[in-house]
Amino acid sequence: MRAGSSDRASAKLDPRLVSALTEPSGSRLDVWVSFLDHGERDAADRAAMLARAEAQLAPRNRARRLKARVSPLVDERDLPVSPAYLQALGERGLAPHAVSRWFNRATVVVPADRLLEIADIAFVARLAPVERVWRSLDPQGVPPEAWGAQPAPARGRAPAATAIDYGRMRAVLAQIGVPAVHDSGYTGAGVLVCILDAGFNFHERHEALRDVIIRPGRTRDFVDGDTTVTDEGDSGLDHGALVMGCIAGNKPGVYVGSGFGAEFALARTEADAFESRVEEVYWEQGAEWADSLGADLITSSLGYFTFDPGQGDYAYADMDGHTTIISRAAEIAASKGILVVNAVGNEGNKSWHYLIAPADVNGDSLIAVGAVNGSGLPASFSSFGPSADGRIKPDLAAGGVSIPVVGTDSIVGIPYDPTAYGENSGTSLAAPILAGLAACLLQARPSWTPQQVILALRETASQFAHPDFRVGYGIANGAQALRWPIPPPDFVPRGSVDIALRGPNPFGAGTELTTVIFAVASGSSSARVRVYDCLGRRVRQLWSGTLTAGSPQAADWDGRDDDGDAARPGLYWIGVEVGENRAATRVVLLR
Repeated sequence: MRAGSSDRASAKLDPRLVSALTEPSGSRLDVWVSFLDHGERDAADRAAMLARAEAQLAPRNRARRLKARVSPLVDERDLPVSPAYLQALGERGLAPHAVSRWFNRATVVVPADRLLEIADIAFVARLAPVERVWRSLDPQGVPPEAWGAQPAPARGRAPAATAIDYGRMRAVLAQIGVPAVHDSGYTGAGVLVCILDAGFNFHERHEALRDVIIRPGRTRDFVDGDTTVTDEGDSGLDHGALVMGCIAGNKPGVYVGSGFGAEFALARTEADAFESRVEEVYWEQGAEWADSLGADLITSSLGYFTFDPGQGDYAYADMDGHTTIISRAAEIAASKGILVVNAVGNEGNKSWHYLIAPADVNGDSLIAVGAVNGSGLPASFSSFGPSADGRIKPDLAAGGVSIPVVGTDSIVGIPYDPTAYGENSGTSLAAPILAGLAACLLQARPSWTPQQVILALRETASQFAHPDFRVGYGIANGAQALRWPIPPPDFVPRGSVDIALRGPNPFGAGTELTTVIFAVASGSSSARVRVYDCLGRRVRQLWSGTLTAGSPQAADWDGRDDDGDAARPGLYWIGVEVGENRAATRVVLLR
């Protein structure tokens, strides 16, 4: 390799890889290969690729994006990684073992002495190590060998009678107002929920789950690269079934979940429920897959953290909502109109007691769920905030202590009992319980965006007026959220006007500007560009004047309102109005 070429290649290496250049021959590294582009020849070719991507959106995917007012409907994150680039890597003996459409990159195993060779390829933009992080595991519960058909323990005062007999889950669901939502006719019907977890053993055999129909094409194992999410010979592949039961269980009189009427997609994105070090890439792939299916909601009881900076891993300072790979993936999922619900973590009584990724994502885009006991007190194990940049976390709370769960006993020599139940604890159970309530609200209020569902849950929770860092805005209240009068945002794209974000998103108040480009397709008209919050309240007017076809305009926002004061961090709409024609784009403002 020539000197000049070597310098160019070295510049493409993440600093964490530089030391690997001196490692002994034969050392092999897991590396992200980021690509320079998508293989387009020119701007016209890129426009054609975006048009094809929009035409290829699945009907559910398109409908969800339109409902969530995603604008533009597709962007570069919807473009596939160039097959030619992947083939070229394979021809060099570096067949990718994971591909990310959203980040336009692939993971390969590279011998250390070939790093500069790969970096010198023209279409390679950057090489970086695949991050490794510690997974947050559930606290110890009742051992599986003790599970059986025993009655569930009492949880305080018996809740009022409802039309549905929830069996063991009665008090758990009453705590967050689910029965009132179900009694109103909303069970999550028509809502597609994608569960990202570690495996779903026995979900097709247990009495509370076997009648839950999983349609063809809605199961994926991203660890093994197939479509089978069960392996009864592997006792580590049961956590997803426990999670699934909390939301999808449907055995009236015995065990009923919080969103039993929804549709479900199941993805195994965790290598092993009992391993301590894992990669985030599978979660990201699962979220991309959920998007492609048209999933309305992702619920995830996985989360990652570490404080071992010596290996270039994550630290608490990185729990700012947009640094870790998994958090960035969750942000992208939210930008595509998906409601993301994630456990806040089980580190509250450990040396690392803070929240985990992706629970650190801004609360307008993701609901981080903490755990409380039957009396409504925070669970000692439930991770707490704030996020590294000072935001309230968790966002909401639900039951997570001694929660009834479906039996997934797979101990060798003990026949599987499809009528068995047990109890476990963890925020990994609180998350799907609350996700089921969110699915019911998505059904009940089809005009609401995911952000409005989040607002309804947050502003009716038990301590909205005085949130803290243990349970956030408090225990959710489905009955009150169902009655919450949220007006829709004022901007629904209609007519021949367009707006697009060209600045950073998210962006930091006071330190960055975000830029929008706006235009009309024909004629010349008076126009104005304004910033609105999630409730449709005006925050700032950025521009007013005359828009003429063929002469797009631009406007910057620095995160301040009309009075010059810093706006609160969160999700905003920047909209352009030209007569009766309107369009809007979303932007996240950070601290």
